[in-house]
Amino acid sequence: MPQLLPERKKLPVPDNGDFSFSQIFASIGGGLAGAAVFAVLTKGTSASVLFAFLAPLPISIVALGFGLRHGATAGLIATGLLSIWPNPIFGLVYAFLVALPALAAAYVVSGANWRGRELVTSHAPAWAVLAAGGAVAAAVSAAVAIAAIRFGSLDEALNPLRARAFMAIEDLIRTQDLGDKLDASQLSALVVFAFPATLAALTLFSHALNLWGAGLLARASEALPRPWPDIAQEFVLPRAAAGAFLAACALAYLGDLPGEIGLVLAETLGLALAMQGLAVVHFLLRGTRIGGVTLTVIYIVIGLFAWPIVLFTVIGVADAAFSFRSRRQAAQARRG
Repeated sequence: MPQLLPERKKLPVPDNGDFSFSQIFASIGGGLAGAAVFAVLTKGTSASVLFAFLAPLPISIVALGFGLRHGATAGLIATGLLSIWPNPIFGLVYAFLVALPALAAAYVVSGANWRGRELVTSHAPAWAVLAAGGAVAAAVSAAVAIAAIRFGSLDEALNPLRARAFMAIEDLIRTQDLGDKLDASQLSALVVFAFPATLAALTLFSHALNLWGAGLLARASEALPRPWPDIAQEFVLPRAAAGAFLAACALAYLGDLPGEIGLVLAETLGLALAMQGLAVVHFLLRGTRIGGVTLTVIYIVIGLFAWPIVLFTVIGVADAAFSFRSRRQAAQARRG
């Protein structure tokens, strides 16, 4: 009889600092691609803004497929190129809003290895989003604080944006004949005050989507260092996130710089909790006849109107308090 050989197990992608030709090319290619995608913002069109949402994807692909050191190398290459052209500020924005959050999320989903021990063994998708959101919120909050200090106050720092917003809103009111219903001055002040927080939330949304896409590509090439998680079940934020979100909402009402920072934290945490709410809906609809249709309608409505995402933030906060999925699993276990 032929001798049975032991099954060969596929080793995880090495991240020991060794730079082979394939890893060097991946780092250079990821850096070039990341810089090229983000540099499209210089065109200033709506299409360029949408295309720039893909900026974290090259870094995430290299970090998940070839190792974190190589992802960091790609991020440094992209930052250096963007600092040369268009300018150093562009490079700093890329470094703190794209590269660092993408690497933080990739580090978490890879297990957050620290001194030979994995710090994240469960709920990796939620912790990854929280890591990226924390990095984005810290960067935006620091930028707002620096601008307020440099110009003397937050109002002075936001005045150039407020003037542009006022002109755009006034033109809209005049063309739509809404003069008796809207005040251009108050509305422009509200829009500009919410701009940094909205930018932070949209950036976190971009990181979450690109991390998911990079994970799919890494799994398809059998380079993913860990098994693919059950996102609907494992996206569980710590309960402290819900408490921090409520505290940030209260802080946002103070106005001025503390209120601006509170609003940044509220929108980033609120989006993360909305993702948890969507995960709850995915889990509860799993296996039902109307599940696919219901989820399709939900995402179409959110894509068209945006504001319904707030409803899922409420579900996420409620899930942090009542653990709907754990209760559902316990009930199924009792019936089984």
